[in-house]
Amino acid sequence: MKSRANKLILTVAGTILLPIILFTIYEISSISESEKVIERAYENQLDAIIFSVNQYSNDNLSGIMDKIEQQLNDSLELPAKSPIIAYSNLHALLFTNLKTGRFKAQIFHNALNDLSENFWVNLRDSLDLAQAKTKDQLIRYKEGGYRKIEPTGIIRLKNGTYQLINVVLEHNSAPVYCIGVLSIDGFANNVLAPRLQQIADNELIITLGYAGAENFIYTTDSLRKDVMSQKCMWLLPTVEVGISSKNKTVKELVQERFYYNIAASMMLLLLLIFGFTMVYRNYRKEMRLAQNKSDFVSNVSHELRTPLALISMFAETLLLDRVANHDKRKEYEKIILKETNRLTNIVNKILNFSQIENNKRSYHPEPVNVSDVTKELLSDYAYHIERNGFTFESQLEADLPMVKIDKEALYEALVNLLDNAMKYSEDRKALIFRTGMAGDSIFVEVQDQGIGIPKDKINQIFDKFYRVTDGNIHTTRGAGLGLALVNHLMEAHGGKITVDSKLGKGTKFKLIFNTKDNGSDLNR
Repeated sequence: MKSRANKLILTVAGTILLPIILFTIYEISSISESEKVIERAYENQLDAIIFSVNQYSNDNLSGIMDKIEQQLNDSLELPAKSPIIAYSNLHALLFTNLKTGRFKAQIFHNALNDLSENFWVNLRDSLDLAQAKTKDQLIRYKEGGYRKIEPTGIIRLKNGTYQLINVVLEHNSAPVYCIGVLSIDGFANNVLAPRLQQIADNELIITLGYAGAENFIYTTDSLRKDVMSQKCMWLLPTVEVGISSKNKTVKELVQERFYYNIAASMMLLLLLIFGFTMVYRNYRKEMRLAQNKSDFVSNVSHELRTPLALISMFAETLLLDRVANHDKRKEYEKIILKETNRLTNIVNKILNFSQIENNKRSYHPEPVNVSDVTKELLSDYAYHIERNGFTFESQLEADLPMVKIDKEALYEALVNLLDNAMKYSEDRKALIFRTGMAGDSIFVEVQDQGIGIPKDKINQIFDKFYRVTDGNIHTTRGAGLGLALVNHLMEAHGGKITVDSKLGKGTKFKLIFNTKDNGSDLNR
């Protein structure tokens, strides 16, 4: 059995450890791949943010262009007090009527007032030459019922950087080509900032900055780490939107994921080892139970064969009238009675055990004085004890509280303990029976001065079919059911059994019943 158990251990250990080791090696080797995966995740997240910001920017400028289109007068000007000027971040607008060729530059910000009209004319002409294809596309879009806003370049002045945006409007059924001078800083801080804060949601840090520049135009929070990923906007091509985790960098996230996976692997390994340990313990228990069952069959066969052989032999002798001496006849009859009782005891144990195994054992609890039951047992078995060369002493408390238990079950438990004490006592054949109270509990104690039980076997003696095989104990006859029955009887009554044993000095079994719940009620 040990060889098979060792093979099982090696097989299962290999099955458990090999995958875990391979997984750990894979995790270590895949750190760079994990970095790429996380970076891709941030790229995808950034794409979603860019799309949202661009869509929001486009919607904002489209709304402004709608209002500009509605408020344009015949001179291609907006009213001087138009509210659009206050929040649009458009510092200048250049209008050209595509039918008449009429041009008008309207300045809304003091910082641009110093620029001459020739500056704006030259700006328009240079854009017309450089962006002719773009202009044609915008006109076709407008003719098709769709107005598109297209960035066409930037101008850098001392007071800031401006994005030029081109769009085709409609005024008095005539197409008007519009070039807007949009303040990048103003648009970022006044229009995009609330949207970026909403998207960041205390989880991310989103930045706006010029490509290649160290300083940011706007950031949702103070940036303590490098930007993880960044991309340009549609309408502001020179502006990059950056994204960073508020808590961890990519490297930190990779390490966290790595350590998490390793920890998860270790936890899985521990769970597998725990599961294997439980399986192995059950396996060992089942193997031991199978061995005990085999020993039980062998022992019971021997136990039954011996009394049956004696009964048969002496009954046949008496039947054939081969015993002339009256005293001899009486002796044979006593032997037959003794072996019959012994046989009855074995059968009763097996039947009781069978009832317990099938959950058919029933109990009839009633108020019982344990000292009275112990006295009854000693009275019934006094002759049997003395005839086997034993002496006994009873130390029974007279005024014990009543406990609600099955009297027959207690009697049976005491018979089994008495039988055990007599079986395993060789030289010193002295027994002590005690009853008493300890706190809220009542106890019955059976003590012998026999051969004792090894310490490492005490936890096993209550297992069914188990018999200690060390020393001289294996020569003692028995089926291995007595203590298992006693233990079950105590559990069924909410009590417990304890053992105090020393090799060569004897054993003390104690049956303990709690009176806190039932005993006190019975005495009211």
